[in-house]
Amino acid sequence: MNTSASASASPAPSPVYDRIGVGYRRVRQADPRLAALIREGLGGARTVVNVGAGTGSYEPVDAEVVAVDPSQVM
Repeated sequence: MNTSASASASPAPSPVYDRIGVGYRRVRQADPRLAALIREGLGGARTVVNVGAGTGSYEPVDAEVVAVDPSQVM
């Protein structure tokens, strides 16, 4: 995954998701069925904007991704 610098979608921090985000990737695994649907929907896209990216579990590894999430931790 080639991830560009993330930007905050809102000026206010997101304390709930910042709290949830600590250790989130270690305990939350991507659902392969959902990942397959996303890959199918993206087709051959080479650049993707992921709004509400969270930890990026569903981002394609073969595309440039711009991740946008209000939480800096996620």
